[in-house]
Amino acid sequence: MASVKFVGVSCSLSGIIDYITNREKTNDHLITGVNCVAQSALHEFETVKKQFHKTDGCSYYHIVQAFSPDDELDFDTAHEIGLKFAQQFVGYQCVVATHMNTKHIHNHIVMNSVNYETGKKFHQTARELKQVKDYSNELCMQYGLSVTESKADPFRIPVWKKKLQKDIREAMENSATKKRFIEYMEWLGYGVDWQSDTKYITYTTPNNLKCRDKKLFDQTLRRENMELYFAMGGCEYLESREEATPDGELLPTVDDAVSGLVAIFDALAVGDNDCFHMETVHHSEEEIERILRHGGKIDRTVEYAVDDEDEEEEYQQYHGFGMTMMM
Repeated sequence: MASVKFVGVSCSLSGIIDYITNREKTNDHLITGVNCVAQSALHEFETVKKQFHKTDGCSYYHIVQAFSPDDELDFDTAHEIGLKFAQQFVGYQCVVATHMNTKHIHNHIVMNSVNYETGKKFHQTARELKQVKDYSNELCMQYGLSVTESKADPFRIPVWKKKLQKDIREAMENSATKKRFIEYMEWLGYGVDWQSDTKYITYTTPNNLKCRDKKLFDQTLRRENMELYFAMGGCEYLESREEATPDGELLPTVDDAVSGLVAIFDALAVGDNDCFHMETVHHSEEEIERILRHGGKIDRTVEYAVDDEDEEEEYQQYHGFGMTMMM
């Protein structure tokens, strides 16, 4: 995804221009002036300030536009995007430099704080910052690159994210394994980055919007809960819950199946046998074994802890096997 941030003024105008044009970080053809000549930008910036008698206060703005290392992007294209991005600041002189010295390609943009046409100083408001980020996203979409999502708000879920939630549930309802889930989502047009060494699942929509599972604000769709669901067989487990539902009662949804599993594993984790028994009464012996195995509470005899003989006898009549205290 491409991110845009205004960096605080940390050095002189000459210092920041020297930094972004450092030949250890970039080269000549990736340094371009917008409304000025890059090689004489320092002089041109100062001339405009003196012309409008605005040599005090903020001298420049430093903007960093960074692209995702997952995007297929070359330096020339990144620079082209940076130039188009800088041109949105109508009447302001900018120097755009594309750096090549890090894993993720990024543009540095140094903008004169004084408009050479009107003499007005640039002011960075929250509204203007959002417009800047939206325009950067628009450019990235034109080039087929990923974009950043707007600041997540659990009380105002955008339409595209609601559709993503719906499609994830559809995929869960039709997938028995994580692998099949990813294939189903790809069939629906989504990319799914679900790696064993990352904390979150990252989805990429058909429109190239990215979203982590935690930004869906939906407990059913959190990575840890989906892993429980697929460890138990996914849609096959959901079907078993439907088959165990008494006639006349509403069939469980994927949300019901996941919340039930969360309760079971929570009880397992804290040793709450009463809750565990209640939640698993209608589970088969095979399902109990799978739960215990996934929860790390099982030995070669496939047994689970109870505290007294009466509970063990009652549990055996439901599940057909004995249980012993596992430490």
